[in-house]
Amino acid sequence: MNIKTMICAAAFVVPLQQVDSWQLLQYSKIEPNRVIFSQQGMTVNVKGSASPIIYPLDQPRLVSRVEVSGSLSELLALDANKQGLEGSDDFSLKVGLVVAGDKTLNGLQKLFSAKWITTLFELAPQGSGIENIYFLNAVQGSTMLGQQRQHPLSDLIYENNVWLLDKPGNFAMSYTLDKPLKVIAIWLSIDGDDSRSNFSTVISSLRLEG
Repeated sequence: MNIKTMICAAAFVVPLQQVDSWQLLQYSKIEPNRVIFSQQGMTVNVKGSASPIIYPLDQPRLVSRVEVSGSLSELLALDANKQGLEGSDDFSLKVGLVVAGDKTLNGLQKLFSAKWITTLFELAPQGSGIENIYFLNAVQGSTMLGQQRQHPLSDLIYENNVWLLDKPGNFAMSYTLDKPLKVIAIWLSIDGDDSRSNFSTVISSLRLEG
């Protein structure tokens, strides 16, 4: 399907009950999370671990708003005012939108790039590329809200701290983008490898609106 000619703007509820269509990846030398799918949704168990969780969309979608609900068992074992910095770059929830664009990998880059990078570019429809992963982050400290950055380790990752998740329990959060984005996949990042944190994040509902 050509992304330039077919973009869906309808609301989409991301299925969370079954592993079907989800890709559970691993980083090299980092223990992966344990991900469980059930009628309650997706449960991500973190024990000093981290791993990408990806849902390729059936077709490119125009996304202007994201709604997510679920629960958190424990806070991260880090200083909330240093979250995102070296040694504290862990988050209990990051909802990433893989944005369509013009960037592609050449043969040499495919050969030497990390697996998560090659997987990212493989999400793009035939004949097109990606721009970045635009992450909507939940942070533990109110001082971090509103901060944005190009991640220091990769120009493929852009982060926006849009939600405050500063206590365990249920959460229901939403965010409206400044402008709609052409999205080809969802990339969930839930990690505790830097801070050696142990917790569980349950995502019971994830909705994209055009």
